[in-house]
Amino acid sequence: MNPTIILIEIVIMLLVFGFFVFGLLCISPLTFISDYPPEIQEVYYRTQHKEAAKKTLTWAMKLKKLVALIAFMFVFAWMLHLAGAETFVEGLLLAYAYILCLFAWDTFFLDWVLFANIKRIRLPGTEHMEKEYHQKWFHVKVCLPMFPVFAAVGAFSALLMGWIW
Repeated sequence: MNPTIILIEIVIMLLVFGFFVFGLLCISPLTFISDYPPEIQEVYYRTQHKEAAKKTLTWAMKLKKLVALIAFMFVFAWMLHLAGAETFVEGLLLAYAYILCLFAWDTFFLDWVLFANIKRIRLPGTEHMEKEYHQKWFHVKVCLPMFPVFAAVGAFSALLMGWIW
């Protein structure tokens, strides 16, 4: 495997992911509504009189996340191929490394720095909720149960890499 290509892939992946997430949030803070702390969601739904839309938005978010996971599997498989992973184990470990880098970027930079401090991407009616937007533990706690999902995405990516290339 080529460490230079791996590093370049990671940097590009993090930048593309960051611009994509931030761009979608600038267009509509509702894009990732289920990723906001529950206190913020509750105030948003109450102040905007959208309690009835909550169930629909929750389903939409689950579908978006499923589509994103499938897309990531194919993107990771392609990245594994470009990086020179030749075996399933190499592919699995590298895919998991990519996922952990993405998790760290999303949590420690996007959620803790941008999400917490840029008022433009706050949900309407929740702009005043400084403490709730700065809940660092919330973002870590939400991702911890996802580690088995990350492992599955890594495994499927490695299988795809071996199967396609």
